[in-house]
Amino acid sequence: MRRTDDGQPTPATMGPEKELARVMDKFKRAKSRWSSWSDIWEEAYDYVMPHRESFYQESPAQRRTQNIYDETAVVGLPKFASRLQLGFFPPNGRAFKLVPGPEFPKREITKALQAELDRITDLLHEGLRNSNFNAELHEGFQDLALGTMNMLCEEGRFSGDLHFTAVPPTNLALLPGNMDTVSGWFRWNYDGMDITELKHRYPKAEYTEKMKQEQKRNPHRKTKVVEATLYDQADKFKDEYTYYLISETDNCILQKATLKGRGSVPWITTRWCKSGFEVWGRGPVLQAMPAIKTLNLTVQLILENAEMAIAGSYVYDDDGVFNPDNITIQPGTFIPRSPGSSIDTLAAPGRFDVAQLVLDDMRRNVRKALFIDELDSRPNARTPLSATEVSERLADVARDMGAVAGRMQKEFMTPLVERIIKIYTDQGILDIPKVDGRTLRILPVSPLLRAQDQQDVADFVRFQQTVAGTFGPEITPALYDQAAVIRYLAQKFGVMEELLADETQVQQNAQLMQSIMQMQQGGMQ
Repeated sequence: MRRTDDGQPTPATMGPEKELARVMDKFKRAKSRWSSWSDIWEEAYDYVMPHRESFYQESPAQRRTQNIYDETAVVGLPKFASRLQLGFFPPNGRAFKLVPGPEFPKREITKALQAELDRITDLLHEGLRNSNFNAELHEGFQDLALGTMNMLCEEGRFSGDLHFTAVPPTNLALLPGNMDTVSGWFRWNYDGMDITELKHRYPKAEYTEKMKQEQKRNPHRKTKVVEATLYDQADKFKDEYTYYLISETDNCILQKATLKGRGSVPWITTRWCKSGFEVWGRGPVLQAMPAIKTLNLTVQLILENAEMAIAGSYVYDDDGVFNPDNITIQPGTFIPRSPGSSIDTLAAPGRFDVAQLVLDDMRRNVRKALFIDELDSRPNARTPLSATEVSERLADVARDMGAVAGRMQKEFMTPLVERIIKIYTDQGILDIPKVDGRTLRILPVSPLLRAQDQQDVADFVRFQQTVAGTFGPEITPALYDQAAVIRYLAQKFGVMEELLADETQVQQNAQLMQSIMQMQQGGMQ
């Protein structure tokens, strides 16, 4: 009998009750890991994301801005997500391209093959642009600022359509797997759903006889469901997952499906950074929480001090005539008092103007933690940033995000492309070889992931300037293979090779330019 790593029988060799118990046991373990983080996330929600639904069962429309006195982090988080999206996945640009990998036969690599791969790349980007990817990615990057982004990529209503859902950590639990991966996703809902909503959302769900009878007696009865996607740990080389739809209310499995092959899992989990055997990540918001809380407290004290300065404090003689509970101090008010008694203003113990000295520094630290200043324009500038300044800022951000960029490529871009290719392949739209570093390779071309290319171009420019200053600008062109230099720069700038002329076309263009110059000189004479 085959067994998993934890010594349990595989789902194929156990009964429905034992299989349900095994899945629910994993759900409890994942929920336990989730519970240890929920208080930390809730505090971050209170100070940074008050518009999000709470981790506790509260009304979604409940007011949660009572702890916010400074809006630097609240306003800065959407800007962080927008600039991160512009750096990694430009909404109207290209974030990646498909190129032949190391296992592709070298003799079969032709311009026609690369043209076909470029066509497939454009098709994948077109599918992303025609879906809700950009809107959901912005929400997902806000979750990534907290530590972990979970994106759900599913098929749309029609062939070629894609549908994305950024799932916040409020109702999602994870289980760690081998080699720093995620082996289990559990999604649940607090309120449950009735039979109509359940059938509409999960048309393949099969009810038990007990559930059918119960739903007939009470059609509006709520059913709490849990969606589980688990990795088949019995065979690590099989790359197989199992999807479960479980009714927690009725304690039964409503739907079960097997997901085979790379890209079959709809979940894409990306962490900002993590340590050890943790499955949840830590983001810049958690790192900046001390500054955010201190900033809010400082502004709160300033407002309280201002309220004290405006309203004031008073002392009075308790003469039995003056009752402060019945007095409202405002213009035109007559306050009764007995002869000889007095009402005096109490001097404030001190002023809190020293807080102004640290507010700008703390706000700058919060903005720097969220990479806003690096990716933003110059404050109060009348002219936009130059191309060189934009390139340098992106290079600085890329150096700060070195590990993050690697995780974005490994944990988000590659699974995303594999998932879309899997969907399009199952629908008969595509028919291409293996992807992900084998037969075909995914090459990132987004601005932040191409920071090394920009650095290579800057190094080449400095080298050329040094050579020109040493030997003179006249001899510099003779030292290079100009065709190779053009191809090198085109590759670094992401320009398609088809736009470059070959040697024959270069000679023809040179002759044409000489003819035009001769005609112009003859006309001038």
